[in-house]
Amino acid sequence: MVLLASSFDQSKYLSANDLTQEKAFRIKSATAEMVRRGNVQEQRPVLWFTNHTKGLVLNTTNLRTLKGAFGDNMETWVGKVIIVFPTQTDFGGKMVGALRVRIPPPKQAVAGNGQPTKIVQQEVLPPEPKPPLKDDLDDEIGF
Repeated sequence: MVLLASSFDQSKYLSANDLTQEKAFRIKSATAEMVRRGNVQEQRPVLWFTNHTKGLVLNTTNLRTLKGAFGDNMETWVGKVIIVFPTQTDFGGKMVGALRVRIPPPKQAVAGNGQPTKIVQQEVLPPEPKPPLKDDLDDEIGF
């Protein structure tokens, strides 16, 4: 077995280096953990996911985004889907990698033919009926 130094340098938290593009995560739980921020340890909220082993330490920006979308009680966030994406931010006068969150748009209801359904007064209406196929094939063609 090869012993790699890099295998001992793994964080249990997501960082900007872990994602090359946005990714959807389903929240499994939220915890409060002591994490190091520079030379100081502080208690921060951490989200854990059903589809990833690493947690996401929430900074103030991400915490406010999620609180605005899902409410103050973090226990009710379980089962919600969020999008996490890498970006750059100014920190201490230099640009550094960062992770940000956003809420995916709600899925649009679709009819059996894959077309969006028409929504009128919060009711989902079926798509307009298509004319029978035999009418399309009943053209007179002069040979």
